[in-house]
Amino acid sequence: MRRLLTAIAIIAGLPLLLVGALWAGQERLIFLPDPRVIAAPQGWERQTIRTQDGLDLAFLTATAGPRAPVVLHFHGNGGNAEDRSGLGVLLNRAGYTVVLAEYRGYGGNPGRPGEDTIAADAATLLAWVQTRFPGQPIALWGESLGSGVATRLAENRPGIAAVVLESPFTSVADLARGMYPVMPTDWLLRHRFESLSRLPGISAPVLVVASEQDRVTPPGHALRMVAGARDGRLVMLPGGAHPAVLNDASGQGVRAVVAFLRQHLRD
Repeated sequence: MRRLLTAIAIIAGLPLLLVGALWAGQERLIFLPDPRVIAAPQGWERQTIRTQDGLDLAFLTATAGPRAPVVLHFHGNGGNAEDRSGLGVLLNRAGYTVVLAEYRGYGGNPGRPGEDTIAADAATLLAWVQTRFPGQPIALWGESLGSGVATRLAENRPGIAAVVLESPFTSVADLARGMYPVMPTDWLLRHRFESLSRLPGISAPVLVVASEQDRVTPPGHALRMVAGARDGRLVMLPGGAHPAVLNDASGQGVRAVVAFLRQHLRD
């Protein structure tokens, strides 16, 4: 009987252990920092900003010209900014100054990533962009997790000409409910990245690019994001690439983004 009671106690305690593990380890599930120090490939410059709490964060820029519109890009939860420099080159050749943001804890930067600290850093970086390239139209591009950064940055903020959301999600809470349907994820999450609810506060046109068979951020999230935007449009790519544009071998995704930017980023 004692063994049976012990077994029952262990089984009954498993959900609590899982809940505790999710609470304690959610940063390791949401953020996958790449510690490699970012370098500036040919044609790029390595810049730094000082954050509100005194950290120096490196990021990359490629300038197209003194009057070129600016694309400020926020990558997803894996890799680092240097990994997106190939995509940035395509945008730079199309006539855009490109700023590849890097997060604290990523790319050799100090600090630990978190939703609120990344949001504050993003606002600091946007202020740097506006000072460095005064008067130039600015587009925000958020890839996967970066879509949550971009939507929060664009909400109720004047001076943003366009927003690109690549493989976005409505919120981390919605993603978690799909992955852990029996877990009380709403109560546990500290980093929610509530994007859908922020869209009504974004006055700029929003382009959503997603993949039809994406298993990381299912396409239903993209459809809800487009429906929730004040001025939204959708490009749904075949296949299951994630992120949709970065891993789109056909080039259809980046062409769609460039066409969108040409329509809305005019000096």
